[in-house]
Amino acid sequence: MPFDGIGYLTSPAKPSLWTRLSNFVLGAPPVAKSIPLHAFQPLPAGQPDAVTLQVLTIGRALIEDRKDWVQRRYETRDGRRCAVGALRGAARLLNLHGPQTGANTILLSVAMSRGFNDIESMNDNSSHRQVLSAFDEAIARARQYSG
Repeated sequence: MPFDGIGYLTSPAKPSLWTRLSNFVLGAPPVAKSIPLHAFQPLPAGQPDAVTLQVLTIGRALIEDRKDWVQRRYETRDGRRCAVGALRGAARLLNLHGPQTGANTILLSVAMSRGFNDIESMNDNSSHRQVLSAFDEAIARARQYSG
């Protein structure tokens, strides 16, 4: 008899960050440790860089916890991400299609101002704290451009 999976349900002790974000976006009740609400606040319409700011803010939130960040990989099976993987994950959460060049461009400019040729090199050769501060700087720049 083929295995149909009925009765075989597993539930992790703690939902992954991706599951928690998906639940939040879809309106499921929040779980204990989730992305800060300010990451999902609607931004005023008519600002050309509003989406860029939101992608950067959610991307930062995705790797804010040290254990959700990784080096030398874009994303792991258990949901850890590097800086670029976080931007991609944020775009997926927002149902955006295509590359988010605005967010990538601003974060790349921060990386280059720190002496790196690309975001990946910055992520792989910096501490978690330094990567978060790069996101903070990129978010500040995006606010400046959109304000």
